[in-house]
Amino acid sequence: MAKKIYLLDCTLRDGGYINDWEFSRDIYNAVSTKLQDANVDFIELGIMGSHNADHFKTKFRSLEEIPLPEKTSGSKSRFAVMMTGAEYKRMSIPNYSDENSIDALRYAFFKADLDEALVHIQELINKGYKVFAQTMATFQYSDAELVALVKEINRIKPYAFYIVDSFGTLYPEDIKRFYHLVDDYLSEDILFGIHAHNNLQMADANEIIFINEASDRNIIVDGSIYGMGRGPGNAQTEVLMHYLNRNGKNYDEDIVWQLYNDHFAALKEQFDWGYLPEQFLVSRYETNPAYIWYLSRKGITDFGRIKGVLEKLPDEKRYTLFKDEVERILEGRESES
Repeated sequence: MAKKIYLLDCTLRDGGYINDWEFSRDIYNAVSTKLQDANVDFIELGIMGSHNADHFKTKFRSLEEIPLPEKTSGSKSRFAVMMTGAEYKRMSIPNYSDENSIDALRYAFFKADLDEALVHIQELINKGYKVFAQTMATFQYSDAELVALVKEINRIKPYAFYIVDSFGTLYPEDIKRFYHLVDDYLSEDILFGIHAHNNLQMADANEIIFINEASDRNIIVDGSIYGMGRGPGNAQTEVLMHYLNRNGKNYDEDIVWQLYNDHFAALKEQFDWGYLPEQFLVSRYETNPAYIWYLSRKGITDFGRIKGVLEKLPDEKRYTLFKDEVERILEGRESES
């Protein structure tokens, strides 16, 4: 097992894809406080993004808008937020300050945006933040491309480098291969992480495989409360805690179950998430789950019709939502693309 294992909870960010980041301030305060008491190492408070709401959301329009939680007694937790290149270019990022700044910035990027992402990540590092390089849909990289990326990561030295199973396409043997491919080249002083989705019901198993493959480096694994997250959701924080506690860690699982009981059971009733046949299709056809959302908004929920759209998507348009492509397919004009 790894030299040191960190656990990151991403409920307030990834869970926001389920409820449009409409977490109340009470839930925000409860999660950011109680997860500290549960000894969670990193707590992701939300995502950077634009909106016109005049009430609290865990989608933040600026870093200054993020309410930094008070540290609880004895807490060693750190706070993170995620952004993409679009948000980085839209907003002004101040230099890091011990007293007034979020601890870590998680920068998520797809392969198509790689060159720009490396520039942005370097600039954020220069501003003093702990920067996580989140390689979305890592399966899209060939072995040679991934090795080349890792060498660039070694050059700019972010705090952490992640493989991300964005569409839930990976099985344990894939995780083993990605782990050792990256481990052979990634500098030892860069934290190695994994973020898994549950389209194939493999998220927790895949992260446990990742944990067990690691032996000589520090790693970080992501989970969310009851797996709340985009599409079928994520690895589950409470399940990861239970496994890690069997192997010498000291996370307080009961605190997470109490959070579920007090806040997330009702959210599960209101905003259902978890395995569905259409989410399996996301994995099967290696597509962004936003396509399922878009089709459902158009009233298309039949398994066969969804399958018919996804299997006709060009490879270069699977990684993110192209609404025009969907419309062309639905109208029988996909040959135009």
